[in-house]
Amino acid sequence: MSTSTRVSIVGGGIAGLALAAALDPARFAVTIHEAEPDRAASGSALTLWPAATRALRRIGAGEVVDRHTASVSGGTIRDLRTGRRLLPSASARLTIVPRPELLAALEACLPSAVRREQALISDPSALDADIVVGADGVRSRVRALVRRSRPERTPTGYLALRGLSERPPDTGDVGEYWGRGRLFGLVPLQSGAYWFTTHRSTLGPEPINPREALAEVRDVFSGVAAPVQQVLAGARAERVVVTKLWVAPGMGRYARGRYVLIGDAAHAMTPNLGRGAGDAIVDAVSLAPVLGSRFGLARWQARRLPFTQGARVASGCVMNLALSGQPQRMLGRA
Repeated sequence: MSTSTRVSIVGGGIAGLALAAALDPARFAVTIHEAEPDRAASGSALTLWPAATRALRRIGAGEVVDRHTASVSGGTIRDLRTGRRLLPSASARLTIVPRPELLAALEACLPSAVRREQALISDPSALDADIVVGADGVRSRVRALVRRSRPERTPTGYLALRGLSERPPDTGDVGEYWGRGRLFGLVPLQSGAYWFTTHRSTLGPEPINPREALAEVRDVFSGVAAPVQQVLAGARAERVVVTKLWVAPGMGRYARGRYVLIGDAAHAMTPNLGRGAGDAIVDAVSLAPVLGSRFGLARWQARRLPFTQGARVASGCVMNLALSGQPQRMLGRA
């Protein structure tokens, strides 16, 4: 009689749920350890590129993909102060899905045998499991068991606000607005819009009061292009998510012994490429078939690590460019 491989997944967010949904219950006995399950009801919207939507279809979450996928003109870059277009628009077939809906879709895909434990895992090495997967985000405790030197998250000094608006944006207002030290983005949803800001801030520590953060943003973004001011003027604090931006340290491996990292625990990056949630899903769904196989895991790491570490670096470069003021000087006469 065969014995199932015991898998402890630390973190019940997007990466953890996607992995639990993808693992074969005939081969794996899965336990998800999540300290704050109520957080599933919070959050704004997430961008998923086609690789992530294909992965969601593989685990049976195609309905949420079909409901939210649309051609989005998200490539327009504008000057934050004037609204003038700096770079032309480009359309892409993207899925922009509210975070609570994505988590609910992943929950619906979980095999009935998956166990849930509400607990903060401060010492993952004490878990009684054959495999421990760190899906515990940028603050990962599992990361220290894979990257033993300086595994701590790295601050960027920036604050991010993400919000939802009930008012659909005008087509000509969609895109990102870049300015020195400030960034604003506006993306259409099936109903309404998703907006986000980034600016340098000393607010903290977390959790940060959304009303205080929104007041600071309105002050910092005063005198900018009219569409930006209109969205921020109508923003409601109860629909705003506030986070300080942190990134994971550079990683030379995602697995060591019985420990494996996926999602933000492995490659948390700035949000400028819109890849965080999608890469977490692809990590999880591509890991599932090879988990427990030494050579399969090595091949998985060889595929995923260069791509996701490259995205981590590239995303930071885009953020630095967006907030530098250089595009405005170089393209201001375009």
